[in-house]
Amino acid sequence: MLKQLDFIQLTLPETRLHSFSDVRLLSIAMKYLIAITLSLVLVTWASTNARSHSRAAQKFRSGISGRVTDPNGAVVVGAKITIIAHSSNASVSRVSNDEGQYAADLDPDVYDVFVDANGFKKAKRKSIPVEREGRNYVDFVLELPDDVIRKVGT
Repeated sequence: MLKQLDFIQLTLPETRLHSFSDVRLLSIAMKYLIAITLSLVLVTWASTNARSHSRAAQKFRSGISGRVTDPNGAVVVGAKITIIAHSSNASVSRVSNDEGQYAADLDPDVYDVFVDANGFKKAKRKSIPVEREGRNYVDFVLELPDDVIRKVGT
């Protein structure tokens, strides 16, 4: 004998459960099936979400970084670094930190880099290419002015 279920519109064979324990087992099995399904959905969502966050964290910016030192290798703190793009003449300025380091995130282009620090000659590097997702390291060893060298030498 077949039984018609209106809300799904499927025709299923009529089954009879033999005891209360059969109903209880079926209820427990359904709860486990629902729990496993929800767990799989949650794990899938979490791993997809984690991958998208890790891709965002791994996004790499192009740019120029480096270190500014004196002729003896001592770091130069507070040196002003000016970076100028060839295509647009736009400039970016940075100041060397306590370790003499500087960093600038830049769009791909070709750049000129200038360094100015009190007590040293100005320094420059021209035509530094910055490629997409590439970082160039441009270190500077600043020279002492000629008058300082003459005073020490005489």
